[in-house]
Amino acid sequence: MRDSGFSMQKCETRTVFKAVNFNGYVETARTAAELFPSNREDVNILDVAAGTGLCAGELYTHGFRKLDALDPSMGMLDEARKKALYNQYFNVSMGENTLDIESDTYDAVTISGMSTVILKQLPIKAFEELIRIVKPGGYIVNTANIKLFPEDGDEHAKIFRSNMKTLTIQGKWEQFQFRRFKEYVEGEDGVVSTHRVL
Repeated sequence: MRDSGFSMQKCETRTVFKAVNFNGYVETARTAAELFPSNREDVNILDVAAGTGLCAGELYTHGFRKLDALDPSMGMLDEARKKALYNQYFNVSMGENTLDIESDTYDAVTISGMSTVILKQLPIKAFEELIRIVKPGGYIVNTANIKLFPEDGDEHAKIFRSNMKTLTIQGKWEQFQFRRFKEYVEGEDGVVSTHRVL
């Protein structure tokens, strides 16, 4: 069944991203390029919350070719297919579910356009699944609004911050890079938070 709620908004989403000068996907792809300075055509990446493929377009310009997409909206993925940048398309939500993807499949996962509201509510199982499908030594690159990260930041992001810490304490990943940048969206800074899978 098609996710009509998301599908009806696919064009509006592109328009909104342009209107607010959304730069998250640019910074995400730039970070991926820094993490993999060579042989990028052989690096296997899963783009989570892929939407219409904005991040894939940037990744492609940096030389990445093995790109898969994951998004809860079939409508968004239909738009992404038109760009022919992804190899596989996973129409699924992140949550308490187990992804139908083999362990240690990817060298990296990128997240650049996921709704802040959704990120704040994701259960730890969702991050555990991303860790499972990334090879040891691989990376999870999450680009989001700066307000999610500080302890005195968004009050409603406590679950998100707690999950990040718990996975570190459990030895499942480690913080590799935490880079703040200007204009995640117009007037608000963002962060590229990169964890290395252990």
